[in-house]
Amino acid sequence: MNSSTAIDCRGQSCPAPILATAKAARGLKSNGGGTLEIAADDDAFPLDIRSWCRSSGSELIDLTVETDGTHRAVVRVTSGGERPAEAPRRRTPPPIPTRPLLSVAPQPVEPPAPPPPAALSSDEALDFRGQRCPEPILGLARKTRSLPPGTELELVADDPAFRLDLESWCRSAGATIITLDPEGDAMRARIRTAGGPRHAANTVRLTPPADETPRISLDGVAEDQRLPHLERQLAGVGHGRALVVVSDTTFSVELVQWAAAAGHRLLSLDAHGPLEAQLELAAPAPTTTALVPRETTVAEPAEDQCTLLVLHNDREALMAALMVAVGAAAQGMNVMMFFTFWGLNLLRGDEPNANEPAEKISWAQRMFKWMMPRGPRRQKLGQLNMGGLGGKMLGSIMKRYELMDVPALMKAAEDQGIQFVACTMSMQVMGVTKRDLAPRDNLEYGGVAAFVESAGRSRLSLTF
Repeated sequence: MNSSTAIDCRGQSCPAPILATAKAARGLKSNGGGTLEIAADDDAFPLDIRSWCRSSGSELIDLTVETDGTHRAVVRVTSGGERPAEAPRRRTPPPIPTRPLLSVAPQPVEPPAPPPPAALSSDEALDFRGQRCPEPILGLARKTRSLPPGTELELVADDPAFRLDLESWCRSAGATIITLDPEGDAMRARIRTAGGPRHAANTVRLTPPADETPRISLDGVAEDQRLPHLERQLAGVGHGRALVVVSDTTFSVELVQWAAAAGHRLLSLDAHGPLEAQLELAAPAPTTTALVPRETTVAEPAEDQCTLLVLHNDREALMAALMVAVGAAAQGMNVMMFFTFWGLNLLRGDEPNANEPAEKISWAQRMFKWMMPRGPRRQKLGQLNMGGLGGKMLGSIMKRYELMDVPALMKAAEDQGIQFVACTMSMQVMGVTKRDLAPRDNLEYGGVAAFVESAGRSRLSLTF
């Protein structure tokens, strides 16, 4: 740790100094660590550098301010990675411990021998070709609920989101992907269902039979009162499953995000007619721990994961989302940005992507796409746009003070390896094809399962 690096960030505004610090720190780590000296005159720098050091595992040795307003920081950077060595980041969540039904300590029992893997016959293989997100994952979830633990089954799907969604679903459900191979325009997979605590033979059944599942209707409830009303209804249900029904199918995005934040598991979602979503409710926290083993009341810590749902394409909302994303990545978090509906416009390119084939879309989809701005440079202000004059004024101000606008923040996000995920269902609705999206190494295609799995294990999850 004898190497030393100095960087000058004077004249740069948040988040540029911290991004430069994180980049220089990565260079030191690759060489075994060392000392980093930073000069910056941004007023946010002292608080930002303290926060960055705490989250990255680096040590702030000295922080001073000079008479001209320059802040000088000396940071010791170790070679132990972005996080302290004793708390490495995990990309795969640990198994979720089962909670005993009774509030008494269970007697130790000998664990049963795992059942031999079963396998579906070829005529029972699941064929989801022609179906789009979230149908393949919902169909898979319905099928596996009726299978014994450790069952192997084969499935095939041609939805672009299928690979990422399947990987996310398997991590959440404890299933194992045995093979996953392309087959023409489709993907063929073989998986093994979980045989762990969730499916063990001696696990206490906590969910009621299907015919006893309570049904909660949100029709007639004001939009801003739907979630509070749902929470009150679920409080009376307690633990188990519940079926949520509402005629407004656009409520699905808000419901999925709320369920992930509340810790409820989304078992099925059908928005073809009225929206019907089946939830497996999280166990309520006990009011006393007198008779409950301590380890059953401790919540599983979230990972250093940040998941951002980008729903809107207002320029100021996109700037805020990207600033949070690059800031979280600079502090060592794994960041996923899930672009859906209007947010997809940020990913569109100025020219068609020649690496992707042209796809046929309807006249209505073509008009829809034509009326929407494309790419990082064309997004409008949600407030005070004034026919584009407000956007030009904002751009002039940001250029004068050397602030990072949307294109610069996009470049910083790509440089830090932030994961961009385009929602394939929204692409189909909006008429946006792969050929419309700018080629990016960090761009993938996913669906609701990918978002829910990532949000469920995130320490930070926001919507823009």
